[in-house]
Amino acid sequence: MSSGKNGSTHRWALAGILLVALGLRVWGIGFGLPHATARPDETSVAGPAVKFLSGNFEPPHFMYPTGFMYGLSGAYLVYYEATRPWAAYKTLHDFAESRRQDLAPFLLTSRAISVLFGVLTVFWLYGLATRAAGRAAALLAAAFLAVCFLHVRDSHFGVTDATMTGLVVLAVSIIAKWHEVGTLSLAARAGLAGGLAMAMKYNGLGVAVPFGVAAVDRWIAAGRSRAATASTLTSGVLFAAIFAVVFLASSFYILIQPDRFWRDVTLQGQTFAAGHGIVMPIGWSYHATVTLPAALGWPMFIAGVAGLGWFLARDLRRALVIVAFPVAYYVVAGSGHTVFARYTLPLLPFLCLGAAYTCVRVAETLTVGRGDPRRVAATALLGVLVALPTAAKSVQIDRLLSRTDNRVLVANALRAIVAPGATIYQTGSAFGKIQWPEPLRLHDVEFNDATGAFDGPPPEWIVIQHSPLAPYSAVPVQLPALLSQQYKLVKTFPVGDDRVRTYDPQDAFFLPLAGLDGIERPGPTFDLYQRNGML
Repeated sequence: MSSGKNGSTHRWALAGILLVALGLRVWGIGFGLPHATARPDETSVAGPAVKFLSGNFEPPHFMYPTGFMYGLSGAYLVYYEATRPWAAYKTLHDFAESRRQDLAPFLLTSRAISVLFGVLTVFWLYGLATRAAGRAAALLAAAFLAVCFLHVRDSHFGVTDATMTGLVVLAVSIIAKWHEVGTLSLAARAGLAGGLAMAMKYNGLGVAVPFGVAAVDRWIAAGRSRAATASTLTSGVLFAAIFAVVFLASSFYILIQPDRFWRDVTLQGQTFAAGHGIVMPIGWSYHATVTLPAALGWPMFIAGVAGLGWFLARDLRRALVIVAFPVAYYVVAGSGHTVFARYTLPLLPFLCLGAAYTCVRVAETLTVGRGDPRRVAATALLGVLVALPTAAKSVQIDRLLSRTDNRVLVANALRAIVAPGATIYQTGSAFGKIQWPEPLRLHDVEFNDATGAFDGPPPEWIVIQHSPLAPYSAVPVQLPALLSQQYKLVKTFPVGDDRVRTYDPQDAFFLPLAGLDGIERPGPTFDLYQRNGML
């Protein structure tokens, strides 16, 4: 009876954790809208997915596999059929074209998929951690991931990372079970999950590493006999075959255009190695000292690394299979000078598992002979202390994502300041620029930094974009002198105070990784200048 009661308590606790995970990932899901590039790359995914609705399935590039895009296109089709009786569009073509008037349904659909897989990752991590370290550690690992800052943040984004991460955790969980049982059905399921992970993002190929480790360990444990060799090879071939079939079925244009695929992937590899926009330290050091501590909080990061080491020391065979993926992934993901924070997302579930392992084992050590209630209380207390910093940041990021983006705020404010049809110049990249409301019909002017002059008459208005993201908010060197001579500052639109913060410097996402205090809203700061002599 006691066991049944404990099982019921665990189920309710898990349900509560999943609800927290869902709430943190849904809160602020409409961030940035109607600005199209509040999260870079969302339109690079949604655009092709809309194009596929026409029946043309050729991808615009092979920088990503097409699995997520095809899946998103299917979700658009479901949305179209469900809303058609009440919507203005009556044909699929009309629905696709409606994105030009309202992008929200398209981006919200892709974001909803990330939310779903973000929550599923918490659930799948619970299953993996239960097998690895027991139900107490599993609940704690799930709770840690539910409130983990970077996982919460990136589960809002309609791109491939959160979905791929979830499928990796599912695949490793199935592989861990296959390691113990060895059935062909589990090998097939692992291949299916792994192939789907790679269909989302090429990094999913790393799932093959834990399967290889598990296969070698099973073969050695079985005495390296002829029967063991045959059984291991059969499972391995089945895993690899299903993995490859699933991946290629979802990215079949690789078979049609192999040269183009190889060219795009080679170019992406070169960019990854050299750095994106700005040269950064190599990922092995940068992620360990900056990204992961910001993603998890220092307490969870330290406990996570310690816990994975402790797990290896106490249960080597089981731990090797589970730790194989994050170790192999870190070796590869850290080998270049492109160090986007999102590259560390697949590491977070495993570090959450390690942190939970540390908390449980430390609590057991501190409460030896003192009974279960004290052990449970000690585990819970340690869990709260480890999770509190990252949970607080998750609430902060959600509050910021739910506020009007500065690019949208300024666009709306300019309706009352700038006359329709005026000429205007904006500094910075397209990611940070204001998208003008249709009634303004403003005319963009270009500045030639080589000549220090505009290409044509000086614009009536100039918008200067400021942010710590130097590659995306650069101001032409000769522009300040021209501003001081011919323009006056009309209004500044700030996003926060001037304290130093840690940003993701290669990524055009205008919120910091660390130092969210004092930030009022997403986006760059803008200064609006008016040409002298204008009424």
